Amino acid sequence: LLPVPLIAGADVAFAARYQAGGRRLLLGGDFYDAIADTDGTLHVLIGDVSGHGPDEAALGVRLRIAWRALVLAGRPAGEILGTLQQVLVAERHREHIFATICVLTVAADRRSARLHLAGHPAPILVSGGSVELVEARVIPPIGVIARTDWPSTEFELPADWALLLHTDGLIDGRVGRGAERLGGEGLAELVADQTRR
Repeated sequence: LLPVPLIAGADVAFAARYQAGGRRLLLGGDFYDAIADTDGTLHVLIGDVSGHGPDEAALGVRLRIAWRALVLAGRPAGEILGTLQQVLVAERHREHIFATICVLTVAADRRSARLHLAGHPAPILVSGGSVELVEARVIPPIGVIARTDWPSTEFELPADWALLLHTDGLIDGRVGRGAERLGGEGLAELVADQTRR
């Protein structure tokens, strides 16, 4: 179910880890992909279909493949998100199924990026000794309400950077017995602790 990112020659290091969640190792609807254009622009997708099971996993794969085809066809991110919403609504097996999506477009010079967040957790930007959540406008997940606008947030990238994109399965967890939910800020703190070592 996992993709082979199309990023050969893109002068980026890409690492992905997928682990089924929970003690029962349930199959979920998490998905990701990455594509580099011939001009060097980098497109990255990560998303999560609500629920667990083979139907949700299959829907995640259909959304990923639709995204890949539309990126390769050169369609703009806003149009792609609208099409992904159409695919989700047509393909979901229950009416209440939705998906969170993060679409990141990194400029060919690697100095700026554009981010679309549809109900998805914000990425973490790491640069030198700095670790912070990317501040971005978040709209509802796809499949929740019909929409035609897909706002984005543009931000600058420092000379030396890394981005951590993740699904809520990573931040909804708890650290230690009886502890509070980790959350995005907690994850950023864990990343900062690791970068100081």
